[in-house]
Amino acid sequence: MEKLTAVVKKVVRETPDISTVYFLLQDEWKLEYTAGQYITVFMPGSSTPAGKAYSLSSAPFEKYMSITVKNIGEFSGYLCALRPGDAFVVSRSYGFFNPTTTRPLVALAAGVGISPIISVLKDEHNKDRARQSHVFYSNKSSRHIAHKSALSKTAGVVHYHITAQNKVPRTMRAGRITVDECVQAAKDAFYMICGSEQFVRDMWQGLTARGVAPDSITTETFFES
Repeated sequence: MEKLTAVVKKVVRETPDISTVYFLLQDEWKLEYTAGQYITVFMPGSSTPAGKAYSLSSAPFEKYMSITVKNIGEFSGYLCALRPGDAFVVSRSYGFFNPTTTRPLVALAAGVGISPIISVLKDEHNKDRARQSHVFYSNKSSRHIAHKSALSKTAGVVHYHITAQNKVPRTMRAGRITVDECVQAAKDAFYMICGSEQFVRDMWQGLTARGVAPDSITTETFFES
């Protein structure tokens, strides 16, 4: 796997434990990539020399590339500690999360699983401002919502679900995402799911049990480290 040197341009704290790292490759250039793809990050001295995959949260038309990281482990701690001017090592982009369809989009995300989804939504919005989309986004509290500003600008309708907060803002819903509301959001929709292994499995099983064809669903699973 080809290894490339990336240089940090800025780091934005999204939530108390999630940061977005913006970067370019050496000589101020970007990879050619498709919205929703991922890269592998390599950490010096790590016990995992094969690196760890991180979805790009940027869209190809944006000035910088970016990954959005939850600080919970070895790799994520390393990335969240980076500062402007620091260098780190990445691969080229991979993956097929982007649905490349004109059908309405319905996205189901949990936590930092919003990363490849916001990449796709920004890209689609840039191509067609009237793009029909619904996002169902689950977080433990209203303080843990990443990319809220970008979602408000690029997603058609955002349904925020808060699972572990006593008092929920009026614009949000208490409790977990229900598959029925996702199915009812749009006719002939294409579904994108990203989150933990259990979240992705439960949502996929719920959609297919309600008659959604497997080829109308794309998934990406995030593993904590």
